[in-house]
Amino acid sequence: MTVARRKAAHARRGKAEQPHDALVLLTAEHNEIDKLAREFERLRKTGSSVEKGKAALRLCHALERTMTIKHEVFYPAAHAVLADEDKELLRQAAVKDDGIQDLIEKIEGTPADDLSFDSTVTVLHEQAGHLMKQQEDELFPRLRHSHLDLLGTGERMAARRTELGTAPIDRERIRQARNVMAGR
Repeated sequence: MTVARRKAAHARRGKAEQPHDALVLLTAEHNEIDKLAREFERLRKTGSSVEKGKAALRLCHALERTMTIKHEVFYPAAHAVLADEDKELLRQAAVKDDGIQDLIEKIEGTPADDLSFDSTVTVLHEQAGHLMKQQEDELFPRLRHSHLDLLGTGERMAARRTELGTAPIDRERIRQARNVMAGR
């Protein structure tokens, strides 16, 4: 387990020294996404279509929330402090996020009992996992030693996460969820 993952796990338990460190918060988000993906994999083998659909939608919503936070708060802050060659990592991450968003939209439009549903969710997890690992291994160490205000950025990220978590769900989301779980 990496140092960042240990700190993130520690932060999730509420015992972190700096719970709003941007990199610790993102690592905690990554850990949550991994947990949701493992839950889907478990249900894929033993659960009903409805259970699989719910698990897949939880994974998709967690990924969307994390990508929104990254695009609105984290990437702009990181872009401001990184050198040119390191900014390329941010551009690559943004492109990979677009591919992940395409997969999310496909999942949200596919019934859970469709033959391609499980494979699409698995590919989503693999692509998201690869991106998260790359960020934790390459980008986070560079940012840890940059002039990025990790605490200030983390505070803004935590506030945005709270906003996203308390926003009302729109009717389109509800319709998509019904389609995924009902097989229509």
